[in-house]
Amino acid sequence: MLFSAQLSFASWKLVHEEEGIKVFSGSFQKSGVIPFKAIGVVNAPIAKVSETIEDDKLKPQWSPKLKDVVVHEKLNRDHIIFSEYYSTPWPAVDREFLIEGRILRHSESEIQYVGASYKGKYADSDHIQADVKKLNFTLKEISENRTQVIFEFNGDMKGWMPIWLMNLIQKKWPLRFIQGLRKQIEL
Repeated sequence: MLFSAQLSFASWKLVHEEEGIKVFSGSFQKSGVIPFKAIGVVNAPIAKVSETIEDDKLKPQWSPKLKDVVVHEKLNRDHIIFSEYYSTPWPAVDREFLIEGRILRHSESEIQYVGASYKGKYADSDHIQADVKKLNFTLKEISENRTQVIFEFNGDMKGWMPIWLMNLIQKKWPLRFIQGLRKQIEL
């Protein structure tokens, strides 16, 4: 399986900015596909931010709508197959993101988390299986106590979902994710 370090869209459009976090949308390619990008800064060392991102036990406490994280296989320290289970507002059905992910530790000042949907065992029949085309989450050290977070996603939510909910996910979910990460680190 190939993992792309970057998502490419002809253009990103700024759709929301709050608390220094910018959220961009890419153009919808087909029904259900939600491309977004969010950029923000967390006032913490990159090591603390990466530690928080990689703690699957605590992630449901701060990641919006995340019910649970299950690690299915740890192929090595930086290559895992895992599921994230998200609650979805009625009338939509909850989603599972079954992902094969890698951690690319480029240097002490840049860490990248990349992934895409894993096709195989582990799928939970109680959830709609989202199709993650590309996931790219990059941490870049700005200074000793400041880390830039760049979160890019392109995926198909699969199953029926009202347009208002897709718009809400695209504009607010990445914002709430970075805000939740900030709050978790500040505890």
